[in-house]
Amino acid sequence: MLVLTREEQRTIAFVVLALVLGLATKHYRHVHAKAATPNEQSTLAATAFPAPSPSPQKLRRAP
Repeated sequence: MLVLTREEQRTIAFVVLALVLGLATKHYRHVHAKAATPNEQSTLAATAFPAPSPSPQKLRRAP
């Protein structure tokens, strides 16, 4: 028979709970996923690869 301390039992319970919650979240998102509308697709495409921002210019000190 396997005997675990109280702390080991809590750790195992935490890991199992985290896995169950993760799987439940994954299932919920899969079931409730909606198709993106054309407007959302263009917004997603625009934000997926934003244009690079210009490099900040270094401040020059007066001689």
